[in-house]
Amino acid sequence: MFYTQYDSPVGPLALASDGTSLTELRFGPSPKQITDLPLFRAAFAWLDEYFLGRDPGPTPPLSPAGTAFQQRVWRELVRVPFGDTVSYGALAKAAGCGSPRAVGQAVHNNPIAILIPCHRVIGADGSLTGFAGGLDTKRRLLTLEESRMRLLFTLDAQNYTEGGKAFSRPSARAIVIRDGRVAMVYSRKFRHYKFPGGGIEPGESREAALLREAREEAGLVLDPQSVRPYGFVHRIERGDAEPIFLQDNFYHLALAVAAVPQELDGYEAEEGYTLRWVDPREAIRQNKALTSVYKRKYHTMLLREAMVLEHLLAEGLL
Repeated sequence: MFYTQYDSPVGPLALASDGTSLTELRFGPSPKQITDLPLFRAAFAWLDEYFLGRDPGPTPPLSPAGTAFQQRVWRELVRVPFGDTVSYGALAKAAGCGSPRAVGQAVHNNPIAILIPCHRVIGADGSLTGFAGGLDTKRRLLTLEESRMRLLFTLDAQNYTEGGKAFSRPSARAIVIRDGRVAMVYSRKFRHYKFPGGGIEPGESREAALLREAREEAGLVLDPQSVRPYGFVHRIERGDAEPIFLQDNFYHLALAVAAVPQELDGYEAEEGYTLRWVDPREAIRQNKALTSVYKRKYHTMLLREAMVLEHLLAEGLL
């Protein structure tokens, strides 16, 4: 057997092969000596495409070890399209089995995660169920596929109880660049920078929320035709009023075509939000300096915006 490790946005992945097919992909570092194989290079290319939020198409050759029944269930799993989900009951019907519980066991025993997409199996009521990589990893994979947007990074405070009730509040944020500077909302009260944007209302698309929030919060009118996805940041921590607070922050590149008066709500006006075209290095320096001052309320947001700016710099967009 041959082994390797792929470093993914959801952590290290351990891969195994018999030399011609992939036999395992499990969450966690590889415990074995790493070997280079053409098959592993093909698997890495598939995973690279996947973690960019794109459908990688057919997998490299797979050879998972299992019973005939398990093999039947896994073949049906591979047929679940990128971005879709399936219930245990529907999967049982497709596999010709009358027992969703038995199918659940086969899904649980899947030795090749992600490529045999057991993360796409959900409860009949749409709830997430057990997953070898953990429920939060399952959320991130499903969000990556549904949004068709790459996961930039995860901010996990690890200050919550796993399995607790979670409250989710996704947001849309605009990256507007002009002459090497980036449009950011500056808080005169707390002296930090953030990308224009905010929460996505029920029934509202990410793009609609982006246009609305940029106009209200920063006074920027964005060209809808210029909006294109950049990536999302997954945040998980203990909430103020709930055991777990989840937030996927969806960042989009866009062009501003006009400036209009801001329409700030109460707390935004109190913080003294104003639009600034700032050097990204200055915004990074300022936000990181403030993380030691605001250790609870703003810490995650300050770090998130600084890290997104660092991504933009590293990729030559700023």
